[in-house]
Amino acid sequence: MKNKGSEEVSQARCFRCGKELPPGSLSYVVNIEVFAGFDGYLIEPKEGLDEQLKKLFEQVEGSNPEELEKEVYEEFTLVLCKSCRDRFIEEIKHPWEGPFKIRTHPNGILH
Repeated sequence: MKNKGSEEVSQARCFRCGKELPPGSLSYVVNIEVFAGFDGYLIEPKEGLDEQLKKLFEQVEGSNPEELEKEVYEEFTLVLCKSCRDRFIEEIKHPWEGPFKIRTHPNGILH
């Protein structure tokens, strides 16, 4: 298919199930950012700050920069069809229930 600028439009697919999502069809975009958290507390090392910094610099020098960056920040964009979007939302809201929800008491909630 072609768009207004006569450029080829790539066929989108659902990230989860692989279903084709033709131009103009219903789809959902999920942006995920995963980044290192900081709670404001720093634990003082037993061996001293200078020794800990020395060890840290040695680790960083021998590491892959891309892998180090992924430990601090990573970003994903997913395109989902309606049914996979619905399942994604349910799994995010209720991760403790696993992939197959089994409810013995649908209205029973423990606090």
